[in-house]
Amino acid sequence: MKRLPQVRFGWFCGILYLSALSFVVFQGGKTSLMLFVIMNGLGLYLLLGRWSGIGGIQGKRALGAVPGQDGLYAAGSRLKVRLQLQVPGFWPLPYVIVRERLVRLSGSDLQEYELSFVPDYKRRGQVEYESAPLRRGRYQFLETKCSTRDIFGLFEHQGAFREDLHIKVLPRMIELQEWRHLRKARTGQIEQRASSLWARETTQIDGVRDYIHGDRMSRIHWNATARTGQWKSKEYEREALPRFVIVLDRRAGAYRSADAFELAVSTATSLLNLALRRGMPVGFVSAGKDTAWFGAGKMPVNRDLLMEHLIDVEADGEDALDRVLRKTSEKFEAGASYVLVSPSMEDETLFALEGLSARRTGPSHIHIAERTPQAEPSERLQQWSRTFRGRQWELCSITRLEDLPKALEAGTA
Repeated sequence: MKRLPQVRFGWFCGILYLSALSFVVFQGGKTSLMLFVIMNGLGLYLLLGRWSGIGGIQGKRALGAVPGQDGLYAAGSRLKVRLQLQVPGFWPLPYVIVRERLVRLSGSDLQEYELSFVPDYKRRGQVEYESAPLRRGRYQFLETKCSTRDIFGLFEHQGAFREDLHIKVLPRMIELQEWRHLRKARTGQIEQRASSLWARETTQIDGVRDYIHGDRMSRIHWNATARTGQWKSKEYEREALPRFVIVLDRRAGAYRSADAFELAVSTATSLLNLALRRGMPVGFVSAGKDTAWFGAGKMPVNRDLLMEHLIDVEADGEDALDRVLRKTSEKFEAGASYVLVSPSMEDETLFALEGLSARRTGPSHIHIAERTPQAEPSERLQQWSRTFRGRQWELCSITRLEDLPKALEAGTA
């Protein structure tokens, strides 16, 4: 069916050419000869357009946006893309249309962009554009398609090139300065027991160790470095600190919208960043379809591995939250401080938190609330707050990530 219009157009051109030839043969004269010469010139131009070189186009893509930490992009950022294109050959091109496609691998999001440029005398060109705000996830540029037409717009010639470029977009984070619950845990106001493996460094030098990439210059042990000829760093004594365990609720039925789940992921990531920045030993529980425990069994948490996990998480969990919390208490030592990030206010969740409290922990809850036009909290949330206040647990409720710093400091004690 697609070839049918082309076949008809080919027959039309053939009949037109035969008509011009017959006009010269049977009529003669300058007019018929001029018409026949023009017909041959146009036909030759259109025929040679098939070898315009667009089929072998080459391109190089560069990102103008500055990536965030570790070369990753933050959710909500825009990509500034610059394409440098080169069309081989010598046949003149009036213009080139470029079609770019950026797809989110962990979803069905597809961004399409169409641009054009006029090649210079060396058949080169450049186009720039800015993408829409990116959501958390992994992105990849698909095949870039290019096309051009003759000056009459009759025939379209196409070409394509592919330059694989993968982009990782981290959850959105907000800078947190302090949290009263975390401050209590660090100062010992919350009863806890911690292994010496999880210990914050003091200012007392305990020895010398091999240099690790990323150590500060102030940490270099210059005498040992000069004596051994290899980089050496100072090793400090460590003091015991409680474990800070963040539990992210990923149940599919817990969230009414995708924005609410993104808020939960961003909140958990911001809390994790605060704990790591304060030098706290951390654990992380991703309660989804395949529940993942990071830092269980007194193992240190690999931040890069955890961030890779947070890029791909989805609300796909099916297990009850109270069952996950009971399993979590078995994975971590007694005395750990648990933080639940969830919109749940169910009785089963309350029973599970009471079980954690029985293990000499101070559980807290970051409640992810749905955005509503009502300024006052719901009756269920007020009851939930009174329950936490009576048990001297921490509770705060947020509808936006920007509200998190203030909510942490003004939470229920």
